[in-house]
Amino acid sequence: MPLVPLLSMMACAPQQPAPPDPAPAIADTPSLTVEELAADAERTALVPSPSETQRALQASGIEVSLADLIPTRRFDFDAAEPDRAAVRTGVVLADMLLSVRTSDTDALVGQLGAIAKGMEQLDGGQDILLTLADLQKRVAAEAVTRDELLKELDELSGAVIPELQFNGRERVVPLIQAGSWLEGAHLVSRALKGSAKPEAAAALLKAPDVVGYFHGYAKQHGSAEVSPTVTVQLDQCLTKLQAIAGQPEPLSDEDLATVASVTQDVLSML
Repeated sequence: MPLVPLLSMMACAPQQPAPPDPAPAIADTPSLTVEELAADAERTALVPSPSETQRALQASGIEVSLADLIPTRRFDFDAAEPDRAAVRTGVVLADMLLSVRTSDTDALVGQLGAIAKGMEQLDGGQDILLTLADLQKRVAAEAVTRDELLKELDELSGAVIPELQFNGRERVVPLIQAGSWLEGAHLVSRALKGSAKPEAAAALLKAPDVVGYFHGYAKQHGSAEVSPTVTVQLDQCLTKLQAIAGQPEPLSDEDLATVASVTQDVLSML
């Protein structure tokens, strides 16, 4: 049979259906009860964002801008192990959220770059890196307003990062949040010292459930990835903060000085 009719017959012949794709493998997940999942979600929801802290400060009648109290710092993310990188990333994210309205463009671009380095070190995944690269590009081109940027950063801090898996390391998200919260607590304690507003101090710093949530992860030792220096210092800091947060008396200037001091001890090691 000539070649052309043969090819034509082959083209018209019924095609056998392709075999179905194998079912995707389902990774083993830790067995958690509904109560445990609900409790973890509740604790996570209790962690205030830096923006919420700033708004609460203003609502209490304290006019000091937390952005004005942020020190100039440069973290070396290239030399950080996961715990240190996580806490540093949280600190930079807090600083950016608090200063987004007043920082110049170059500073914001640099902070986004630092957060991206932290995400890369922590195995946050390609999606978050692409998101940060796009945001960095828009900020550099001044193609996003400061209000829009604040909204996106709030979403990044409160919803996007907490959903990341970080290669199965469950302690990463709480330590990022701890970095943001420690920075906020440090700045708030400095802003409130001498303000004669103990009710504001209580509302912003008396959060034993939040401190306990972080403390549980900080006390997890034994992993080769965990920096004993940072983790031990964080453990000691949170122990003191938990004692202050749990006391029934109003917070005094001495308590505020202790909060500022112990948080500074951790931040200075990063």
